[in-house]
Amino acid sequence: MRRSKTIFGVLVFVCCLRSAFANEALDLLEGKITAEEVTVTKLLEEKKEAERPLEETREEDEVLRDDRDYSDRWKNRLYPLALVYENERNQAVQRVAIDGLAEWGIVAGEIDADDSGADEDVNDSQIRRIRLGGLVRAFYNTDLEGRVIADGDGVQGIDALKATVQVNEATQLEVGKFRPPFSQEYRQDPSVRVAPGLSPIVEQIAPANSLGVRVEVNNGPWDLGLGWFSDGLDEYLPEISGGGFILANLAYTFDGEVIAEAGDEDVVVPPGHQRWHLDYIYNTSPGLNGAIPRAYRHLVSTGIEVSTGEVDFAGDFLFANGDEDSVWGLTLTSRYWLLENALRLVGRYNYADTDDEAGLSVGFGVPGAVGDSTQPLLGFSNILPADELHSFYLGLDWHILQDYLLITTGLELQLLSDEINGDSSALLWHTGGRAAF
Repeated sequence: MRRSKTIFGVLVFVCCLRSAFANEALDLLEGKITAEEVTVTKLLEEKKEAERPLEETREEDEVLRDDRDYSDRWKNRLYPLALVYENERNQAVQRVAIDGLAEWGIVAGEIDADDSGADEDVNDSQIRRIRLGGLVRAFYNTDLEGRVIADGDGVQGIDALKATVQVNEATQLEVGKFRPPFSQEYRQDPSVRVAPGLSPIVEQIAPANSLGVRVEVNNGPWDLGLGWFSDGLDEYLPEISGGGFILANLAYTFDGEVIAEAGDEDVVVPPGHQRWHLDYIYNTSPGLNGAIPRAYRHLVSTGIEVSTGEVDFAGDFLFANGDEDSVWGLTLTSRYWLLENALRLVGRYNYADTDDEAGLSVGFGVPGAVGDSTQPLLGFSNILPADELHSFYLGLDWHILQDYLLITTGLELQLLSDEINGDSSALLWHTGGRAAF
């Protein structure tokens, strides 16, 4: 009952806050969001003139043009709704905004141990995360952000505390505690993730939220990044160790505009969106309790995201190799708008494998927010070992207020192979919701 009141209170607070800052919210929501990780600079910039979503030109050679921004479907952040201060004449601070996220979840089902018969019920519900933070634009090129994360058990640490300096139009420098941008799923903020949680393979190998420094360069369609992160693991501020890990990113976005000749007035060929990425991590300090789980030394993620019409698709291959074991996997995600900007069908398939006995760790239930401030798998209280995994998820997302307020529900089937403990399967029902501002 207490959690129901908490959730209701959060939703009321979000709605009231949205009303209070309606003008700023509309300005921010109508801004263009690229497929790349949105910096605070972009989050706080003023409204640009909105482009018409569908422009038709009727001239001598009539064409139908689709001008929708498909990269917006793969945004990595949400614009904050509450811009509380703005003064371009102030030399020290130009803008201040607050942002927050509240998310709750329910997982119910059963783990069926096919060989041993030791079945286990899964019935978990809790506030997954409550996050509150602020964004500041200072000195015209320096962006500061900080967020504290909590869940049903209280405060769980610092989610992010960093500064971003826009060195020039193409180069930016990030310093502080933040999530290393590794893999298509993990680089996305929880406020815009597609499925109820990360794929099991991502949860296992993703690097911890740690202290680091990173440089990113945007050169036309190319995006290049290079960073160093501490090996320390702490929910607040990790210590800077002598080792750490190096993260290199390479991405290429090839969006094109395809125009249909006007022989058929009903024909609209959308330009679509495509982006390829390659992420590589080299761990120089393979300690078992470090920021890289299981002491993996080399981690690779490569894949592509595609949007066209009402369909979005992403495929990502992941590999992690260490002195003790290796794992690899594949994540395929697809989305389809049943009702534009209202009801969306979501599907995801995840495969993971290893040559080592019990080399996989699969979390069950609703993970706590400590996974946001540290490493994702640490948020689960129930973890089972496996040698091979197949996971199928199919669900519906009801977008009440774009991506700021939505309810999700769906079914997940997981098939686990384990040479030591025997094979098992799990049929789980997920439901939940989130509210962001």
